Amino acid sequence: MFRNKDELGIKDYIVVLNPRMYPVIMFRISSFFEQYHLGIIAKIFSTINFVLFGCDIAKGAKIQGGLYLPHPSGVVIGEYAIIGHNCIIHQGVTLGDRGEEHETSNPTLGDYVEIGTGAKILGKILLDDYSRIGANSVVLKDTPKYAVVVGIPAKVIKYRKVI
Repeated sequence: MFRNKDELGIKDYIVVLNPRMYPVIMFRISSFFEQYHLGIIAKIFSTINFVLFGCDIAKGAKIQGGLYLPHPSGVVIGEYAIIGHNCIIHQGVTLGDRGEEHETSNPTLGDYVEIGTGAKILGKILLDDYSRIGANSVVLKDTPKYAVVVGIPAKVIKYRKVI
């Protein structure tokens, strides 16, 4: 009866009860209301997200499933940023433009990207699948698949082996 607990949905409840998922859930709720032209309610949820968790995710950001924010305080995700599946973003990370505010001015993250504490990802760039960004790095150029980049400005130091 209890051999396969996933069929009971227990794993889903554990994910929802994880407080590190609350900022993402709040963003999803805000996006839902924005989609149905209930901007005031969307703004309320966005503000609650910022006040409670210190996480500023713009309503226009496009975020696929599986985003994980282990410590969400100080995370800023710009209006036109695009985030792929199963990404990890640590505290103090900024995904934004370089002063040009239009639809193509923000970064795009591929799937399974991990961004270290305090990193800044700026401008219209692509962090391709499985790339990893070191803490406090400033990324201004595209990164290839499986790349590990660090520094100011960030440079590729090696390539990950993903099994």
